[in-house]
Amino acid sequence: MSTLKAGKLVDTKVTQKIFTGLHKGNISPIWAIVVHQTGAPTAKHTFNSYKSSSHGAHFLIDKKGKIYQTALLTKLTHHVGKIKSRCIQTKVCTAGELATANSIYFKKGKSYSVRLTNLYKHEKKKAYPARYPLNKDSIGIEIVGDYDKAKKVYERVNNAQNKALKWLVGELGFHFVMDKHDVYRHPEVSYKKPSEARTAAW
Repeated sequence: MSTLKAGKLVDTKVTQKIFTGLHKGNISPIWAIVVHQTGAPTAKHTFNSYKSSSHGAHFLIDKKGKIYQTALLTKLTHHVGKIKSRCIQTKVCTAGELATANSIYFKKGKSYSVRLTNLYKHEKKKAYPARYPLNKDSIGIEIVGDYDKAKKVYERVNNAQNKALKWLVGELGFHFVMDKHDVYRHPEVSYKKPSEARTAAW
């Protein structure tokens, strides 16, 4: 069993490669996990981007299933983006809340970008799990996988990566008291390519 120490997941299966530039404030409490794919062919590509980008996740799983911790679990990172309305997506909400969300989402005279921003502002006022997870209360896991622009599809997550993902989700679930219902694919919660992390399994 892994241990948590000063924001690090300590285990022989985890290699520490912290990029402090990804840290954007303190995170607490942690309610969920969001699974991503990098859109790049190798871990090195992502590490290079982490050196200059302000966006990134807490963990990265490479093609061979090796797990890197790239941000401390005491810090939030920018990995989710603007969240969708869970009420609109699942219809698990009151009729009044659905009407309110739809009135924002389909507001006449507003651009699509403005409508998404306004809906995001409305959603983030809610407590989890009435809304999808935000940067401030979720752990991001990146899986190395390229994006085929011609076919408009992400590379399949391989068996070694899924084995590592299952272990990592299990360990984080134990430490932060989450179950599999608290693990989401990135396109489920935000406006991303539908195939991202589609083949991820935990």
